[in-house]
Amino acid sequence: MTRRAALGGMAAAGAGFALFGPRGERARASVDGRIVLDYWEKWTRHEGDAMEKVIAAFNASQDRIHVRYVVTSDIGQKSLIAIGSGNPPDLIGLYSFNIPFYAEAGAIIPMDELAPKFGVTLDRYAAGVRQVMRHKGRWWATVNTAGSIALYYNRELFRKVGLDPDRPPSTIAELDEAHRKLSKIGDDGKKLERVGFLHREPGWWSWLWAYHFGGAIYSPDGGTGGGGVSLTASDANIRAMEWMQSYARDLGVDRVKSFQEGFGNYFTPENPFLTGKVGMIVQGPWIANLVQAFKPDLDYGVAPFPTVSGHAADQPVGLIDTDVLVIPRNARHPEASMEFIAWTQRQDMSELLATAHCKPSPLAVASDEFLSRHPNRGIRVHYAIFGSNRAYIAPKTPTWQQFKDEFDSAVQRVWRLEALPREVMGGLQSRTQAIIDHAAAQRRRRNA
Repeated sequence: MTRRAALGGMAAAGAGFALFGPRGERARASVDGRIVLDYWEKWTRHEGDAMEKVIAAFNASQDRIHVRYVVTSDIGQKSLIAIGSGNPPDLIGLYSFNIPFYAEAGAIIPMDELAPKFGVTLDRYAAGVRQVMRHKGRWWATVNTAGSIALYYNRELFRKVGLDPDRPPSTIAELDEAHRKLSKIGDDGKKLERVGFLHREPGWWSWLWAYHFGGAIYSPDGGTGGGGVSLTASDANIRAMEWMQSYARDLGVDRVKSFQEGFGNYFTPENPFLTGKVGMIVQGPWIANLVQAFKPDLDYGVAPFPTVSGHAADQPVGLIDTDVLVIPRNARHPEASMEFIAWTQRQDMSELLATAHCKPSPLAVASDEFLSRHPNRGIRVHYAIFGSNRAYIAPKTPTWQQFKDEFDSAVQRVWRLEALPREVMGGLQSRTQAIIDHAAAQRRRRNA
């Protein structure tokens, strides 16, 4: 999408949304004489409750600004519509992958000069987290919560099959061996009763395996018009897809499908990791909330997700996935919005929110009390990934959503054994490169 399509072209839809969207009582200019800031966020339940505590503390700390928390579903699309209509909220809580598109569409304002006025500087954040906040040389967002993706494993099951629960797999070969020992077929010789590892559970990150085979799926450098290069047909990604397909072939596609039909949804007691149907999963720190809610006695371990060559002790490989705060274009009170953002970035507020979300704080320094009382027993593993030079984030391209949709579809074909990975990834690279190049061409025409 071009900037015109993202912003100007949505004006009509935005006008309707301004009437019926999460506007609440925005027409009121003030509460008790205060500036009113509308903060749109996607969080509900315990996550939303925690942010409302941060907001309440801010509102009580001074008498000039009042922040209102407005839960907003489909926040990425609705926020664009509101910005395009000229009626944006004052603050928006987005996902980190939204930043490149929003930045290049001119939908949000940069923070390079604004943030330091309120004591917020990039060096306050963990090294791996900083790469989320910048795009094309500018600073666009602050991180309000952050997680890294790691290997979670069932220590009790490890002991049961003769694996050392204090030595989780560090290499892909070790993961494969643990998977074989943990997997169990019923007495009928047909049905799966337990598997060691499934790439499709939970299936939220179908694209990350190449990074654990020493490669990547995208480079921001090069391409037509500087739009970047798709690397889905790289040797590293093909090896990763062949590895994934070997699991589908060995376990049996239909047998796995039948097995997964017995899984419960993520936030339920029937989650397959909680029930022991899957011995190892790739997940973020927030899963500790699930454990606390439904199986607090679960003996689980956390380790960096394995790589082909293993991990350097102080430089693990892992995905960093964050939520961010941005100030939309044409926000009514950008300095007041930044003042509230600075409040959320205080160590005490950041750690309050992170504890409730079962995540590490995005800041470079964590208090001893926060670490010692954190509900996730693997919190230090996640911090190690935050500080690693080998940590990675979702590709920084404004076409990421389209890219990812194409990637997800291609992985489905690989998993179902419909074609060999080299064939599927070659076609995928052509399609995703076309998406990248088309967006770059539109950007050149727009800036001509």
